[in-house]
Amino acid sequence: MMSLVKVKEKYQVTIPSDIRDKLDLKVGDMLEVELENDQIILKPKIVVDKSEAWKKLFEVMDRVHSKNKQFDPSEVEQDVLTAIQESRNRKHD
Repeated sequence: MMSLVKVKEKYQVTIPSDIRDKLDLKVGDMLEVELENDQIILKPKIVVDKSEAWKKLFEVMDRVHSKNKQFDPSEVEQDVLTAIQESRNRKHD
């Protein structure tokens, strides 16, 4: 999929709608910009607030601990991994 775009004032370009739709890009999403072999590479990125991620992690740990004082370590690990994945999947507002 290739499109030709024009560099406008303030060096802005418009990402074609078919590409935006395919990547589910929304206004306010973050893109990583990289120069590779004289090509500009744009990669969608999700920015996670560290304090929010730690908060979620501790919430999961508290939830597991309160359910069962003698918890199974593999269950704790799964809950933690799920919380981390949820945090990574959340888009930056």
